[in-house]
Amino acid sequence: MPSPRHDALNRLIRDHLDLPIRLLREVGGIALPTDAPLWVGPGDLRDRISREMHADTVVFGGPPQDRWFSTIVEVETEMSEQKLQQTVEAAEMLRLETRKPVYVIFITPDPGAARFTERVEISSGCLTITMQSVIVGPDRIPVLTDSKQMAADLLTAALSVMAHGHLQEVAEAFIKLLTDLPADDAASLFGYTIDMAAPQARRLLEETVTIYIPEHSPWAQNLYRKGQAAGLEEGLQEGEHRGRAAGEAASVLSVLRFRGIDVPLDRHQQITTCTDLALLEVWLRRALEATHIDDLFDDGSESVVGE
Repeated sequence: MPSPRHDALNRLIRDHLDLPIRLLREVGGIALPTDAPLWVGPGDLRDRISREMHADTVVFGGPPQDRWFSTIVEVETEMSEQKLQQTVEAAEMLRLETRKPVYVIFITPDPGAARFTERVEISSGCLTITMQSVIVGPDRIPVLTDSKQMAADLLTAALSVMAHGHLQEVAEAFIKLLTDLPADDAASLFGYTIDMAAPQARRLLEETVTIYIPEHSPWAQNLYRKGQAAGLEEGLQEGEHRGRAAGEAASVLSVLRFRGIDVPLDRHQQITTCTDLALLEVWLRRALEATHIDDLFDDGSESVVGE
């Protein structure tokens, strides 16, 4: 099952289709047209004997009726020779389908990515297929420690945090950057990046947020706006404390829904009926990196007074 990091990076790519094309140019030295319209194609690839393979994201360049080139973008939390071999076959399937150039790029936070060669060959009888891919690992992603540098290129900033967010100076620069962005942009960028970062980096980002971001700053409030709005009406009816609790509970549920985490009825009731603001804050922090509903709780339905 794909990890939250995998899904978040793919989401970033699909929202910014120019990112893999730019990396192909800048990291791979591949001269691609700068005026090509970009659009996402189906990731399920099938050859003529009905074998099916899946690519994370396929970006087509050129008009739909006459594609100029195709790009397979693979997001790998951990690189492997098996994945490289599989992608050779996927690239060949795509070339047979389109009869146009195919490019392959791997984007990975794997610190060992540099050990994998960019050139892979598959031989069968007298036929040899060679793939020259572009592998963008941590060694190819700059370590940005200045918020002004990050502001000049937000996508590279997100990748820098993905690869190097465990470094205090990178985390601090990123959080400072968010204070200078419009609230919507800051919340969106933080959402991508917190999911893409490794657990150690996520913890550091959360700790840094508490130092540099006021609780009521525009972008922090915007991050939980939907959840707070859901509790507003109840807050007006039941008093300020219950209203804040309802808003916090709704925020927890909103983040869980965003992360695709199933909330059973008993857990839903436990969250929505909780009036302990400190406990709700703990649950909200945990929801940012949870992969299962039980990750919010110490054990069973035990209440927590703090961490």
